[in-house]
Amino acid sequence: MIVFSLGISLAVILFLVNKKVNMGYSMMAAAILLALLNGKDMSYILKTFFMTVKSATTITLVATVGLITILAYLMDKYLILDRMVVALEAMLRSAKLTILLAPSIMGTLSVYGGALMSCPVVERLGDRLSMSKDEKATINLVFRHTLYLIFPLSAAMILAMELGEIAIWDLIKIQFPISLFMYILGYILFIRKYKDPEIKKINKREYLQVVIQFLLYALPILISLLGALAFSMPFYISILLGIGVSVAINFHDKKHDTKYDIGENPLITMYKGLKLPLIMTIFGILFYRNIVTGMEEIYVFFGDFLDKGMPLELLIFIVCGVICLALASPQPGIAILFPIVLPLAPNYDTRLLYAMFIFTTSFLFYYISPLHLCQVLTLEYFQVGLKKLYRNYLYLVPLTFLCMVAIYMVNIF
Repeated sequence: MIVFSLGISLAVILFLVNKKVNMGYSMMAAAILLALLNGKDMSYILKTFFMTVKSATTITLVATVGLITILAYLMDKYLILDRMVVALEAMLRSAKLTILLAPSIMGTLSVYGGALMSCPVVERLGDRLSMSKDEKATINLVFRHTLYLIFPLSAAMILAMELGEIAIWDLIKIQFPISLFMYILGYILFIRKYKDPEIKKINKREYLQVVIQFLLYALPILISLLGALAFSMPFYISILLGIGVSVAINFHDKKHDTKYDIGENPLITMYKGLKLPLIMTIFGILFYRNIVTGMEEIYVFFGDFLDKGMPLELLIFIVCGVICLALASPQPGIAILFPIVLPLAPNYDTRLLYAMFIFTTSFLFYYISPLHLCQVLTLEYFQVGLKKLYRNYLYLVPLTFLCMVAIYMVNIF
């Protein structure tokens, strides 16, 4: 019954999401249906709902993700991100390196539809390198997501840290080689063959000014990262500091140039940047997770398969594939599997390897999902078909997965 009911609930989520219903509301509806199908009454559902609302994990995640959306909005609205990318190209002195790094930097601002922010940059640089449309689309998606496995302010990473009871730095370290491999392979496959156009020469003083400009406009992101990683601040505190820096930069800018004055109180701008649909998605994911993990049948189901000799890794692969490919999100795979699989680990190192396997597999299935919003928007922008994009992924995605498997096998044995 548990397998049937899980399948029904996932089908409901997929149906509602396709009908443009918010992922969070879709997952809440599916969670209620899942509970009812497994004999739970409304009192149990309400108890789980309020437990989710009051949970410290929920409050921390909602606060952190909400503040990240505000930071992203401010950096876009105040033209901080645009100027950071311009300074980056002048600093790197290479269109090839810039098209490699710009989508990654812009991808650190985890907002739905954020891929459109880097599309114009990739298009401009790609035209200078004489790239085809499908290559530009692929580059925008590949290098926008390569930092996903190691960026500590992503919703998936924060979720993994909270649910997995593992140090975020440990997960970043073990996944860094996978991220680096994907980066290097992406460069070899899609960028290396092109020749850099000539760039206007600048003297040392001008170059130093460019570096200072880049550091200034990257400061909101750098402050948010350093506060959390170097000084062990809660993420929401360090992001608040990044928001404060963004406002300060805009205050300085509009005193010297009226084009940066958007004629709006910063508090109003912050309110506009708060993306409630994303917050509801986080809540819906956690509610669904709590409903699933509250059912003993799911543990019996996993245990039966493992007792019959099915490798745990194959089970993770199948479940991640079904959930993350269908829902076009890595978070549900992490939220459902972490509490079920990680307790099976005999020690912390094995727990970390299980976390890596789930996280990376969830990410890759999400990445190639036809419903992946970044992918949909990028293909629409560059007017490229899904078939051409998948052809470009032919080596990149399987080899990245095999890189993860190799790291897992070396460490597990």
